[in-house]
Amino acid sequence: MTATGSWFRPLPLLLSSVLLACGGGGGGPTGPVTGSLAVAVSGLPGGASAAVSVTGPGGFARNVTGTETIPNLAPGGYSLAASTVTFGGSAFAPTPVSQSVTVSEGDTPAAAAVAYTTVVTGLTVTVSGLPTGASGDVTVTGPGGFSQTITATQSFNDLTPGSYTLTANTVSSGGSDYSPNPPSQTATVTTGSVATAGVSYTVVVPGALNLRIDGMYLTQSVQTYAGAVPLVQGRDGYLRVFATANQSNVATPSVRVRFYSNGVLAQTMTINAPGLTTPLSPDESSLSKSWNVAVPAALIQPNLSILADVDPTNVVAEANEGDNHFPVSATPLAMDVRTTSSFNVRFVPVLQSVNGQLGNVTSGNKDQFLTETMKVHPLAGYSADVHAQFTTGQPALDASNSNGAWTNILSEVNALRISDGSPRFYYGVVNPTYSSGVAGIGYVGGKTAIGWDNLPSGAEVAAHEWGHNWGRQHAPCGTAGNPDPSFPYSGGLIGVYGLDVGTATLKPPSTSDLMGYCNPEWISDYTYTGVLDYRAANPDVSSALSEAMQPCLLVWGRIENGQPVLEPAFEIVTRPSLPSKGGEYSVEGRASDGSRVFSLPFTPAEVGDDPQQGRLFAFAIPLPIDRAARLSTIRLAGRGREVIARGTASVPQAGARVPLALSRTGTGRVALQWDAVAHPMLLVRDANTGQIISFARGGRVELPASHAELSVGFSNGVRSSELRVAVPSR
Repeated sequence: MTATGSWFRPLPLLLSSVLLACGGGGGGPTGPVTGSLAVAVSGLPGGASAAVSVTGPGGFARNVTGTETIPNLAPGGYSLAASTVTFGGSAFAPTPVSQSVTVSEGDTPAAAAVAYTTVVTGLTVTVSGLPTGASGDVTVTGPGGFSQTITATQSFNDLTPGSYTLTANTVSSGGSDYSPNPPSQTATVTTGSVATAGVSYTVVVPGALNLRIDGMYLTQSVQTYAGAVPLVQGRDGYLRVFATANQSNVATPSVRVRFYSNGVLAQTMTINAPGLTTPLSPDESSLSKSWNVAVPAALIQPNLSILADVDPTNVVAEANEGDNHFPVSATPLAMDVRTTSSFNVRFVPVLQSVNGQLGNVTSGNKDQFLTETMKVHPLAGYSADVHAQFTTGQPALDASNSNGAWTNILSEVNALRISDGSPRFYYGVVNPTYSSGVAGIGYVGGKTAIGWDNLPSGAEVAAHEWGHNWGRQHAPCGTAGNPDPSFPYSGGLIGVYGLDVGTATLKPPSTSDLMGYCNPEWISDYTYTGVLDYRAANPDVSSALSEAMQPCLLVWGRIENGQPVLEPAFEIVTRPSLPSKGGEYSVEGRASDGSRVFSLPFTPAEVGDDPQQGRLFAFAIPLPIDRAARLSTIRLAGRGREVIARGTASVPQAGARVPLALSRTGTGRVALQWDAVAHPMLLVRDANTGQIISFARGGRVELPASHAELSVGFSNGVRSSELRVAVPSR
């Protein structure tokens, strides 16, 4: 029920008063005490709803859409949060956005007010520098087909948020021309704010000197004038700015360069004039014809942009001060900066047992093999280590590879890589007895190469062979075989200007590309971008690492003068490595009953720089022990030819007598002798480190005596077993 009259109180309060009067103390029940909150909302047009949220004690929450009084509130502190309202195409912002009020017990409500005002979303364009009565010529275009031409300072309201382009044209007044600065620019309009842009006109003095920037590019080893070659994150660079003048002069203006990261100014550099005059046209042929500055690796990051200005403090009197920016829009030029992985490589010193020649690569000199690669290729860093010495039983390396030793050693180093299950590139280092001839070979689109240790040329050889590993064919220069038909520059030249950033040395377009056989050499933009793209698609550390180490069968060989050659297979524990695509060759394993154990179609890998044009393959085929036990033959076939390996001899089992004789030699080495008919090849490891130190052939091999214990895998051509043997102490 309800009642009226000033004497009336809500029933719970009245009862409480009676109890207190009669009982004189607490103990009896009391009723709730409440207050109220009056919220006043103003400034919105009719039909618009406010957006005010009220929160308070006990989890109280309520939305208020207009002026109202909220009754029956528990006393305490309340918070009001107001949001912008959009109505009828306009935005209305609240004041204040947030506030706090205290509600007290009683009839008098606490008061809070929210006042809305119209929010302008617009753009103000200021036009200055013109004489009285002269009209500017500025066109503003933007979202939704917006386009207006203005002649003086003007503001635009109620714009659609987005990017607006301002294009200003030269105007004539009183017999003089006035040029705009900048002639083009962009302004970003956001909801609830007014963007600003300015166009300043300056008089053009006929026949007077005028400076401008014709072009600008940042290079790390090679670059086009248009700056089309991507950059590598975290690698030092070199900026060239090409300022020009319209007439002969003795002007020596400075150039200011501003570097932005994500649109925020990161660093400003001022470059003094390189000569006693400003060139009349851009000239890349000399560093004295451009304004240059070394750019540290820390600045070359994704979202880098650059803005350059010639004569930024207007020291030189010019016909037109409005065209001194590059780009002319005065909007920083975005750089294409790519993130690349570190180059991970493992060097393998190769000992030729036939003549004792050992490739000279150590932890002390390994970095010297990378100097040329780091100068030219799109790399920001590398990680290099050195494998244990690897002994090969191949014939002595021949200057023309007439005996196939280069190809076969490459095959062995690749089998070593696959057996290790490593994601690294492997680079075998050899020491030929000649100084002119084959210096290196490598897989095209693979991860293994070998080269000689004749430094410093050995560093150039390595850069060339890794180019093959990264999918590059030969540039058409010299006697390089199988040249790339898409190479864009006649004669295998680099075609554009290169630069050794470390020494600030120019490389003219007439320089030969490093993928050819001519000197002097550098890298073309074609090779550079090809390597960059290949490495992005084939990172050093690939998803293959997600494959666990597991029992596999190493199946490897080559195609030699059209004849398939199958090397002895080994049962190893490594990561699977299978063909990336099918092809006209196949390798298959079968059991004694003729059933198939495995079958793989494939295309043998091309080998760059091999005069014999050998083609190689090596796979680690997942093969659990029970399936391997069934294996009886391996067949390699293709192009109408085949070869079959039959495991006729048994392989030694654990506990059996080791079919191997070990003895020390007088040269501080240990000799291994075995029956090569029963076991055509041994896979020899250092038993303590697990590193492979030889694929031993022919029944005898000499190895360094530094290994206290060896693990020897005996292959019968199809299957293998592994036994540990101690190296004689003397």
